Amino acid sequence: MKRSVCVLMVLFAILFAFTAASAAPAKDKVPCTVCGYLVDKDKAMTAQYEGTTYYFCEAGCKAYFLQNPAPFVAGDDMDPVCGMKIKKTGSVETVHNGRQIHFCSQECRDKYLANPSEYEINFDVVSNEVKPQKDMKFTTTLDGRPYYFLSAENKAAFDKNPDAYVYAECPVTGKVFLRKDAGARTVHDGATYYFCCKGCEAQFKKDPKKYAGPAKGTGEGCTHEKGAGAMKEGTGGTAEAGCSAKKTGACPMAKECKKS
Repeated sequence: MKRSVCVLMVLFAILFAFTAASAAPAKDKVPCTVCGYLVDKDKAMTAQYEGTTYYFCEAGCKAYFLQNPAPFVAGDDMDPVCGMKIKKTGSVETVHNGRQIHFCSQECRDKYLANPSEYEINFDVVSNEVKPQKDMKFTTTLDGRPYYFLSAENKAAFDKNPDAYVYAECPVTGKVFLRKDAGARTVHDGATYYFCCKGCEAQFKKDPKKYAGPAKGTGEGCTHEKGAGAMKEGTGGTAEAGCSAKKTGACPMAKECKKS
């Protein structure tokens, strides 16, 4: 399932309801590599890639990273105002509603903060479309998280079988997969855990406390039987070079911005 880097950068945007607003994340928090949401470092899901640890707010973001890590490793992001691909390093950034956001210029940052709802976007997990959140009139909540849809039909499909659209992480190996492809699942202390195979489920049941929190495994392999839908690390092309504008306050796409 391939999508452009711009789509990947916003797949899980606006999934949580935070209230923070500052220029940089707190020291004990890290931004999700995919969507930028801040998460406690000790609670974040992780993946190792080429000797570097990457952090994620939830299994879906980790899954999309593993499918095509190249643009994320390159440090690319998208300016939500003008739509330009930019490099996170050296960009203008802010934290709004718990999400670290990068801009090509101070101009775009100021325009965003003046009216965030105009630029917030979300992902319809049923139709695989990224659209302005203000145009997504249908919503539902699963596990305390809101999902947004472009039509009543998409919402109905999700409500009927959410496991077909929501990712999970095996707490033993760290593999990620759609819930419908889980090799096993079990309920412990009121929470449902999904596993890549029955062997991992059995290992979990022997010592559930050991596997509390984010998986300690790398997700690269399982010593048990292979579970259906196991995610493999992907490869992909390098994203386009980003905007060269620095913190000058000028947006190189000012004319396009004014049209929005």
